[in-house]
Amino acid sequence: MHALLAAREAGADHLVLTGDLTEDGVPEQFQVLADALAESGWTPGSVTLVPGNHDMYGPPDAWARAFDDGPLAAYRAESAPSAVIERDGVTLVAISTARPQHYAFAGGAIHAQELGLVRRVSAETRRTGRALVLVQHHPPRHALGAIWPVDGLRDQGALGEVLDREDHLHVVHGHTHAARDRGVRAGAPPRIFSAEAVVDSPSALRLYQVRHGRLWPEADAPPHAAAVA
Repeated sequence: MHALLAAREAGADHLVLTGDLTEDGVPEQFQVLADALAESGWTPGSVTLVPGNHDMYGPPDAWARAFDDGPLAAYRAESAPSAVIERDGVTLVAISTARPQHYAFAGGAIHAQELGLVRRVSAETRRTGRALVLVQHHPPRHALGAIWPVDGLRDQGALGEVLDREDHLHVVHGHTHAARDRGVRAGAPPRIFSAEAVVDSPSALRLYQVRHGRLWPEADAPPHAAAVA
């Protein structure tokens, strides 16, 4: 709750929550999440939620049902898999990397359909000069990508090819429980970002601004940057 309120007080335009929003994905926990969001004062149209591996440890359809006819239905438009959200100077794409699995595993996957969407939206936003941000749980180029069922991301090589090619493409992810800024190549500005986890830190919040087709953590943003997300 502290992070949700702090984001509002900072004047952010849009809130993204990058997965592991429940402990083990049972329906009652989605109700707790919905209650916290409602209490925070964030309007559903300003929030994007994507699932993490913890959100898929319960009934296989629990995440989908929470948005279809459950407590998170009001957030469906901006949180549906492959949802494209337009904000001032930035395009956000909600990517669902989490898959139903046993709790002993924590890997994710980005499917061909989602990769196709990323390629298409990347080409469109490159022409218009907009920053493009993928919101997903599992990080790209995870060290354990080769054994993705354990902890990595299947097909991360295909996503990496798009990151290499599209310099305006950024990723905001969860899963690592650490605040990190990573470049796609040596010496390049960072385009892959993550925040601390709320279970590890009382300040698990990062603010970003957009300027000249790039996403900047607030502390590093140029003067007059706009569209805090």
